[in-house]
Amino acid sequence: MTSSVTSSSSSNPYDIINGTTSSSGSSSGTNSAQQIQDQFLKLLTTQLQAQDPLNPMDNSQMTSQMAQISQVSGLEKLNTSMQALIQSQAANQSMMAASTIGRQALVAGNQLALSSGAAQGAVMLSGAADKLTINIKNANGVVVDTLTVNKASAGMNSFSWDGKDASGQTLADGNYTFEARATGGASSGSSAVTATPFNNQKISAVARDQGTPQLVFTNGSRAALSDVAQLS
Repeated sequence: MTSSVTSSSSSNPYDIINGTTSSSGSSSGTNSAQQIQDQFLKLLTTQLQAQDPLNPMDNSQMTSQMAQISQVSGLEKLNTSMQALIQSQAANQSMMAASTIGRQALVAGNQLALSSGAAQGAVMLSGAADKLTINIKNANGVVVDTLTVNKASAGMNSFSWDGKDASGQTLADGNYTFEARATGGASSGSSAVTATPFNNQKISAVARDQGTPQLVFTNGSRAALSDVAQLS
């Protein structure tokens, strides 16, 4: 008994799984899971209709390749879900950043903005200190005033400056800087305590930098939302 076998556009429909053969016989490696599934089923149906009854297709190979289709489809759905989650997170970050406009933020830095005779800053201490000294400098780097805090606690220590120099003279509004130094510790007078300066900035707007929201302050500087130590 002689059987006639008709060739389809691909002798092996399973190649479609890996995107090595398209339904038109052209090479393609960028098919989506749905396209792969549609092409595979079309070629599989064609080959089943034309198979030699005395030499049928291998069921184990068919089962294996169909399992691969399910895996590819599942990965594509997972990728879609992850992309949606990332977009949702970015949108939430933008909304959170926008809600901070008009508020004061503490960010790392030694800038001190004097406005209407008042300026605020803060110092983060790694441990309790017997004495915290804050030297305020003008644009030329000259110390114009010194603030002293006795028995400063560990953590964030806020301070205010009235805009007057050491002799009581009122200084002009503008940008100043400060440096902080902590001496003495809670358990030992010689313990080293790290003092990190923080400046108080008013948030005026929100911008985006490579998809990440950036807080814009009234002095023109910027910071990421994650850089803010405290909002008020």
